[in-house]
Formats: sequence, C-alpha cells, structure tokens
Amino acid sequence: MPHRINRSRLRSERLKRGWSQDQLAAVSGVSVRTVQRLEGGRAATPTSLAALALAMSLPEAALVLPDGPVRRITPLTITRDLDPARRLYTDLGFTVIETDDPGCIGLRGGTTHLILCSLAFMQRDYTRGPLEALVDRTIPYIWVHSLEAARTAYSTLVEEVATRNRTREALVEHQGQWAILAELMP
Repeated sequence: MPHRINRSRLRSERLKRGWSQDQLAAVSGVSVRTVQRLEGGRAATPTSLAALALAMSLPEAALVLPDGPVRRITPLTITRDLDPARRLYTDLGFTVIETDDPGCIGLRGGTTHLILCSLAFMQRDYTRGPLEALVDRTIPYIWVHSLEAARTAYSTLVEEVATRNRTREALVEHQGQWAILAELMP
C-alpha cells in the first residue's frame, strides 16, 4: 500500500544533510526520478519509504503524512522587518531555515518550528484582509489535507489564494482567532 510522503520534510531532511536529489538517490538506492516524484507529492511504496528513512537515519513515520484533516500546525509571525526578529530568535539559539525568498524564513529550536514572514511577502499573495492588523502577531499556519473541509471550522473566509509556492491558502477568522489554512496543490 503506498504511503503519502511529507514532501517538505523529505526535502528539508535532504537539504539539512547537504545532499542533492542525486546524492539521496545514491545513498538510499532508489532512483533519482523516485526522489523527484516523492518531493513532488507522489505516494511512496513501502520499499522506497524504508530505503529513504534508513538512508537518513529517520523512522519511517517521520516521512509520512499523518491521517486526519490536519497535517501539522506551525506558528507564523508576520513582521514589517525580518532582521530584528531573526536576530532575536538566533540569539535564543534557533537555527534559521532559509527559503527561496528573503521575505520568509523558517526557524527551528529543538523540535519547535516558527515561520517568520515580512508584511511585504504576505501582501504579494494576499490582496484583501487585515494583514496590517496581524503584524507582530503570531497566528497558526495549519497544513490540511483538504482546504474545503477545514474551512468549515471557521466562520469567516477572508481570502483564498494560490501562492507562488504551489500551495492553496485561506486566511480565515472565527471569533477573533485568525489562521491560515494551507494545502499543497497537485
């Protein structure tokens, strides 16, 4: 039975080791095309999953998406300027996880993660809504299996967007609690 792979975790674990897709394929014994497909969101055979987990010294469960509507929740802080926030967290011992965009970074401290985004970065995708009011606030960024199913929990859909990073996101609110729901686009 195929397993749904957490493609962002697979990619981040590969990059954390400084490996290219070719190197991961060589170390694990799976084809480069398989690595590319899995990082693209395709399901893995039990054999491929086991080989990749073994190559990266991880339990198989670390690379598999959990069942249920929510995949994971990561706190997201929107700020006008990333540099002071970056310094604050690196001074606390967090490791910066660079993205392909200087307006958004990840931070890791032990098993804790945080996303920091500049207001300008957010405004490239979101055109409506109270982003100004969310500056310097932390809201949940919730990865879900189905945006439609998860949206029903919130009374107000403020805006739904397709981002540059191949996600569909919804800025939602319910009784003063803001969140961004996100799902990977095929």
